[in-house]
Amino acid sequence: MTFFCDFDGTVVTDDVTDLVLERFALPEWRDIEARWEAGLINSAECMQAQIRLIQAGREEIDAFLEQVEIDPGFKDFKQFCDRHEIQLVIVSDGVDYFIQRILALHSISGIRIIANRLVETEAGFDLDFPYARPDCRVAAGVCKCAVLEGSGPHLYVGDGRSDFCVAHSANMVFAKHKLAAYCRRKAIPHVVYSDFFDVLDAMRSYVSLSQPSSRQFSLSQQL
Repeated sequence: MTFFCDFDGTVVTDDVTDLVLERFALPEWRDIEARWEAGLINSAECMQAQIRLIQAGREEIDAFLEQVEIDPGFKDFKQFCDRHEIQLVIVSDGVDYFIQRILALHSISGIRIIANRLVETEAGFDLDFPYARPDCRVAAGVCKCAVLEGSGPHLYVGDGRSDFCVAHSANMVFAKHKLAAYCRRKAIPHVVYSDFFDVLDAMRSYVSLSQPSSRQFSLSQQL
């Protein structure tokens, strides 16, 4: 069983990229955001242009990321997954370095991270897109549908627009905010959650310690 997690607004309480841009980027990043919201550019083009506007070194960014809060229940949820041999993967259309740094600051390790790659250049920073796909429906830097394709039985937890497409293929969805509203509109079965303590409570209800073989995926049917 694999549990895929969004990061921004899910594992952490805010959008980390937006926080970094607000603190360190030239003000033009907001104009780029407006162009994306108007549908004039796609999300990958938007993020790459914004990241290039950051006016800070890695040490400044590192210090700033120390202030970012994670979901209060996430560490307990990670420990639960470790105990029950549930593979935990973060799949995010955010920035890999920000994710890695924040998890390390909270002493969380052993999670595979799939995200856009931060690259240092002579001019500052840039983004690389190792998980992009030309036919991605939302033209994201990370095509989440492609990442999850062929992954076998899996669950997904998220909160926003980048999670809409994968909600259709997951065996079970934990959703809040925009994702919860989308699931309601599309009649996608889901569990509404506030934090990872809610997700943990739900998982405890369906994962049997005494019958590990029963987890093959009666879980999705019960939910």
